Amino acid sequence: MGSNEANLFCELGWQHVFFVPFVGAIFYLEDNMDDNIYYGFLSLLPALIAIILSICTKNIIVSLLIAVYVGALIINNFNPFTGLISMISDFMYVKIAEESNAQTIFMMSIIGGFVALLTSTGAANSFAKNMTHKLDSRSKGEFLTWIGGIVIWFTDTGNSLILGPIFEEILDKLKTSKEKFAYILDVTSICDAALIPIIGWGVYSMGLIDTELKNLSINSISSWTVYVGAIPFNFYAIISLVLAGFLAFSQFDFGPMLKAQHRAAVKGETMREGGTPMRKPIKEHFNKDVDVSVWIMIIPLIVMVITIFTNLILNGFPRDVVPGKMIRSSIAAGFLLASLTLILLSMKDKIMTFNECMSIFLKGVSNSSFMAVLLTLAWSLGGVSTQMGTAEYILRITEGFLSPEVLPGIFFLIGCIMSFATGSSWGTMAILMPLAIPMAYKLDVSLSVVVAAVSSGGLFGDSSSPISDTTMLASTGAGGDHMDFFTCMLPYSLTVGVISFVTFIIAGHMASNLIIFASLVFVLVLAYLLHKFFMKKYGFDKF
Repeated sequence: MGSNEANLFCELGWQHVFFVPFVGAIFYLEDNMDDNIYYGFLSLLPALIAIILSICTKNIIVSLLIAVYVGALIINNFNPFTGLISMISDFMYVKIAEESNAQTIFMMSIIGGFVALLTSTGAANSFAKNMTHKLDSRSKGEFLTWIGGIVIWFTDTGNSLILGPIFEEILDKLKTSKEKFAYILDVTSICDAALIPIIGWGVYSMGLIDTELKNLSINSISSWTVYVGAIPFNFYAIISLVLAGFLAFSQFDFGPMLKAQHRAAVKGETMREGGTPMRKPIKEHFNKDVDVSVWIMIIPLIVMVITIFTNLILNGFPRDVVPGKMIRSSIAAGFLLASLTLILLSMKDKIMTFNECMSIFLKGVSNSSFMAVLLTLAWSLGGVSTQMGTAEYILRITEGFLSPEVLPGIFFLIGCIMSFATGSSWGTMAILMPLAIPMAYKLDVSLSVVVAAVSSGGLFGDSSSPISDTTMLASTGAGGDHMDFFTCMLPYSLTVGVISFVTFIIAGHMASNLIIFASLVFVLVLAYLLHKFFMKKYGFDKF
């Protein structure tokens, strides 16, 4: 045992001797050049605990809470009391007070109120009845939802919450499982946003790229050039989007998702019996025998879209990059005005009184509290992982595998591991960009390909990790069980991830935009074959 380890055990004291064998086996401390503590393998524990517990217990709140506490416990030398205080003061309070996080929670609360109002008027139900006459199959309904996700490209956090209430009634009537609904919302929200340079994802990425270009004294190209050049190489985003659209149109689902779709089609259970929805269903106040005008839904949505884009245009869109704060403010303002419009229309048509409308709106706002707690815990876990150096540890144990030809593939793989473990794509990019860009420059590897690899790796975790806020928002938008969604979606993410890894390895040898087309053909053929295999394995007839 080294001196640092000995000092650690002395600090822990005899009352913590229970932890000595465990800590001695997998953990060591050392002072690095910045006088920070290096936690080694233990830095992975909070994320691993969160993932494993959430899968085993299907209780994401308890799993995240335990994971954050374990992280705070380790950081505070296994003192249970100071660990508890630190968990609240150093992580939960800090994360919920961050500007972007507070804005997201406020935005979600307003959207929650709007969703409750919209559901209670019966307009969404009328819209669904009208649309189901035209959308006479799950395929058409899911594909329209996918198109809607592509169209609403200006927000990754608001996408699922905007589309959810619009298509929920339709997909319920067409017997699409909540798991498939959430999958479409998840993929179109985050993967779509990663391919647009003028919104939050692109702004953030170009900021990281610009810093590294300045550090390397590269003046011949700009961060815009590098990022736009990386878009055709963002294999995970492109393949995921195409696969989601293909599965929506063809219904060639496979693995657990096929079981969920079969359950919904045969039994009519869009969510598993006993499942826990991410948001409470809103009590319907309308008379289902009375046809409510669909304009009561359409007019508020038009008001919302006009409000959002008017403010974005006033702030320079599409000419200039619009800050994330302004995008979130635009969305919140849009939903506020849409809610007010919905209240006025409800009063005009005597569907509800003003007091009833306000009561329902506030109930919808309060229903968002579950999601606010969930996101706060997810953000807190990210803060714990950052302080413990989870990303740095992963890099340290994988740095020996890096070489010029496989550099994009390796950075993609590291990004997948980091983002899945932390649930954060932006945190992953913040760690990897300062490493990937200088290495690519020195090894004469395409900067755009390596930037795309880092971005794709971050996307993997953001679109598949059970502790990612994006996946939680998708579950919320669909109104389904979060862990059921994770179980069904993971095989899809892994399939795309493996294909993307191989494609990045090829791109490291041959940086050609044409590579993506071969990968797309392969993934579609593979999806068809997997569908046939699992249909036979489960003994399903065509449904």
